[in-house]
Amino acid sequence: MKKLLTPILLLLTICFLISCDKEDENSSGALTGTWKMTDIHADDGVNTTFVGFLGQEIMYTYTFHGKDYATTTTFTENPNEFTSQGSYTVVTIVDLAGSITTTENPVSAFAGTGTWSINGNTLTQDFGGQVSEFEILEFTKSKLRIKEDLDVEFDDNGNHVHNTATVYSTFEKQ
Repeated sequence: MKKLLTPILLLLTICFLISCDKEDENSSGALTGTWKMTDIHADDGVNTTFVGFLGQEIMYTYTFHGKDYATTTTFTENPNEFTSQGSYTVVTIVDLAGSITTTENPVSAFAGTGTWSINGNTLTQDFGGQVSEFEILEFTKSKLRIKEDLDVEFDDNGNHVHNTATVYSTFEKQ
C-alpha cells in the first residue's frame, strides 16, 4: 500500500502545482503593464458584398498579416483601463475568383482609453461603447495570445458588406 500511496501523492502534488500556476498566469493582475504587439494575422477571411445598384453579390477570400509593429497597449487596474497607441502595416492578400491582389496599408491603433475585464478565458474590451471579446489562447507573465472571431456587417455607400475572419494577435510584455 505504501508503494502505491507515494506515486499518488506525487501525482496529486504535481496536479496542484500545475493548477496553481495556471491560476497565477490568468489573474487579471498579470495583465497590468505595457504590451507590445508582435503579431496579428488571419488566414480565413471572407468578404461578401451585395452591390445594390447591380443587384449582385461579390464574394472574395482574404488573408492578412502585420509587419513593422510599433503598437503598444497599456493595462491598468483599479480602474481597469487600457490605452493603445502606435501603428503597424497590414499586408492583405485577396483572392477574387482566382485573381490575387496584395496590398500594404498602414493601420493606426485606436488612440484613447477604454475599459477591460477578464472572465475565465475571455478578455473583454470596451472602447467608447464598442465592445470586443477575445478568447485568451496563451497568457503568461511575458506573452499574451488572443483570438477574435470577427463577424461584422455594415453599409458601404449603399452596398451591404459582411466580413468574417478569425484574427490572432500576440503581445509581449515590455
